[in-house]
Amino acid sequence: MNNNKKNVLVFPSPVYPALQVIDCLKHCLQVHVIAGASYSNHAEYICDDTICDMPYITSEGFLDYLIGLVHDRAIDLIIPTDDTAALFLSEHAEEIPAKVVCSPYETAKICRYKSLTYEVLKGKSYIPKAYSVDEIDQIEDYPVFIKPDIGAGSRGATKIYSAEQLKNVKELENYVICEYLPGEEYTIDCFTNKDRSLLFCNPRVRSRLINGKTGRGHNVALTDEMRAIIESLNESIVFRGYWFAQLKRDAQGKLKLLEICTRFSGSFVFSKSRGVNLPLLAVCDFSGIPADVVVNDYEVECDKSYIDRIRISYPYNHLYIDFDDTITSEGGKNVNPYVMAYLYQCRAKNIKISLISRHAVSKKESLEDAFSRLCISKDLFDEIIELDWDELKSNKIEDVSKSIFLDNSFKERKEVHDKLGIPVFDLCNLDALFDWRA
Repeated sequence: MNNNKKNVLVFPSPVYPALQVIDCLKHCLQVHVIAGASYSNHAEYICDDTICDMPYITSEGFLDYLIGLVHDRAIDLIIPTDDTAALFLSEHAEEIPAKVVCSPYETAKICRYKSLTYEVLKGKSYIPKAYSVDEIDQIEDYPVFIKPDIGAGSRGATKIYSAEQLKNVKELENYVICEYLPGEEYTIDCFTNKDRSLLFCNPRVRSRLINGKTGRGHNVALTDEMRAIIESLNESIVFRGYWFAQLKRDAQGKLKLLEICTRFSGSFVFSKSRGVNLPLLAVCDFSGIPADVVVNDYEVECDKSYIDRIRISYPYNHLYIDFDDTITSEGGKNVNPYVMAYLYQCRAKNIKISLISRHAVSKKESLEDAFSRLCISKDLFDEIIELDWDELKSNKIEDVSKSIFLDNSFKERKEVHDKLGIPVFDLCNLDALFDWRA
């Protein structure tokens, strides 16, 4: 590792925002990412430096462990990726010998508790009308809305239609009760630098939810009303680095504040996709490097789904690969970009690549001409094996100790597998071969 790089601990790494932060930082020349967690998790599939045996943050010895880890791994910065970590790390920022990339503790506490958020900002025109448990009998307008005082997304949030229903809510003292806001909801990514200057705002809306989180959404224009609220929040509360606010329109169409948060949201990809790398901006700002932004002006739509990343227990150092309809696509008109990415990754990992093909006899075109037409360098391959029609590929595969075979043809795969016993893969198996940590 380059000694000039900043060692950045992303903690906890299992949560979705952490995976996005890792993705934003792992290719940065100035950063070495360390993913930290208390158990084995998905970060191991996308980051090549992971720690999965940290004590839980709620355990008695966590702080001492973290201080020792910072010394042992020469960690420069820690990015908290959930609310609990943001609150704990900011509270102990003076004791931790690394910079905690987060707003100050008082800010993290204000954001952690919605009741405290509303209390600190009481009197602002954008704060919804709220009621304490003792004021239930004073509520005149139903429905009202309740949500956990501590929580994220829409989990636990409920629309309440009557006083009777409200009084039957168990542990109501752990909820915030406020006026019902029927209008559209907005989430606004923000960035404030060390001088408390607001450098960036990017609002978005959600069109589909998954378990209370954004499933699909798109960015929208920043209105004057939105900007005024964000600027007021930035002036009223001491933010630093990344933060976000959620706003919703009331019955009269006016924007009201739902919540604010000091950690990365699970959908800051909307800002990343406009060219703004918020985690890197935060690393720069907390490292004393002036941070600035360049924002691309277009709409971003994002739809989320689960992604499978796979590891196989078969180490290999030699790839035998077909050409037609494997490296090429659309009947040979183009290359398959995913296969090409995999081939270059094999080169980077010193995996020998042997091309094995009947292209010349089947397409009446030399491989050299095909390479030229498709802009493929022959130097990508360590070995090029050309076959006649009646030659079996298995007869040309001489290295079988730690080899694999990639071919779109089931007939070819079966013949190689049955004769040589090496693992064989179709194009749909690329996800089992590609190393996403790269």
